[in-house]
Amino acid sequence: MNSLDVFDLIVKGGFVIIILAICSLISIKVIIEKYIVFKGIREKAISNFINKIFDSLKKEDITSAIKECKNNSLNWLNMKIKIPISSPILYILEHHDDDNSELENGAYTQLDKELAKMEKGLGILSTLGSISPFIGLFGTVVGIIKSFNVLSLNNTSNYAMVMSGIADALIATAAGLVVAIPAVMFYNYFMKRLKLSMPLYDEAIQDTIKHLRISDLSKEHEAV
Repeated sequence: MNSLDVFDLIVKGGFVIIILAICSLISIKVIIEKYIVFKGIREKAISNFINKIFDSLKKEDITSAIKECKNNSLNWLNMKIKIPISSPILYILEHHDDDNSELENGAYTQLDKELAKMEKGLGILSTLGSISPFIGLFGTVVGIIKSFNVLSLNNTSNYAMVMSGIADALIATAAGLVVAIPAVMFYNYFMKRLKLSMPLYDEAIQDTIKHLRISDLSKEHEAV
């Protein structure tokens, strides 16, 4: 099928195709943005960041660890991507004099805020994945109604014309599926990535508190 055929199909799809094209552009924008942001929750990125924090804590250098949290970033294609776990870890380091339960509560509060930012926009993908097929179906129904109206007004038995109109109307349904399928696929992919990253966050928070307490015990021992 050449480019002229594709353009012709889009024109025949009617106003519904324009709506679906807008939905497609929004979906692509969200997918690209989230794909970039989600680079920061890869296991390797989290592991490298946490190891730097632990190295500073082993040297009893909390100031350096705090600086690492504030300046954290993952470089990818000349873009700086924030590592979400840095906010909970920063809270722990800045409030290291609090007891463990207070540190955990504060860190998980910060983590919830970061997860909310990560999930922002995913609802758009879910919505587009749900409504796009129905928008396409609406366009198909309208197209079929128009085909039969033309048949009745012309008082003709030219079924070929009716079939051609129905075929054109079905373009809208196909377009709706083209928009919906990628949106649903990437929504499920991003949600799975978030779910799989949760144990890594829990481990990072708990291990940071342990390393912090080991550092405190070491200082107390040296003082004695």
